Amino acid sequence: MDNASLRQEVIRYGQLLVERHLIQATWGNVSVRVGDSFLISPSGVDYYHVTPEEVVLVSIADGTYEKGLHPSSERRVHQAIYQSRPDIKAIIHTHSANCSVFAACHESLVTDEVNYPCAEYAVSGSKRLAKLVGQMFLAHDGCIMANHGFVTGAQTLEEALTQACDAERIAGELLGA
Repeated sequence: MDNASLRQEVIRYGQLLVERHLIQATWGNVSVRVGDSFLISPSGVDYYHVTPEEVVLVSIADGTYEKGLHPSSERRVHQAIYQSRPDIKAIIHTHSANCSVFAACHESLVTDEVNYPCAEYAVSGSKRLAKLVGQMFLAHDGCIMANHGFVTGAQTLEEALTQACDAERIAGELLGA
């Protein structure tokens, strides 16, 4: 896919996150790897109002980004995951209800189906949070972020969305929701 199509995909998957109640308003974000960079949703823009030109290109190496809107405040988390795992091509970060309960309780989400450890608390958007999450991804395809939410990575946005939906469903089953 070319960059224009990938920008559209970031928006489309952001809208799917809203429709599936995995994020609310502008919370949560989506990115896809593009060579030595990644395209990520902009900060604070509703997925139903964002344009492809507003999806931001960020360097994996140093985190610099093109002029225009600011990338998601969690760009460092995405950057750290891409640095840790060259095989990951797509990342989805959610604030879904059931996974957020696990995040609030600082609990991992581990069953026979999934193994998503909980990264210890660090301030949202911080370099420390990015480092902690990047370390989790050395051995896992996703993690709960204490007091924050859930993040997962995969080969495609479709696979990442499936993982996010599965994590939310499993968390709900464990909670009896």
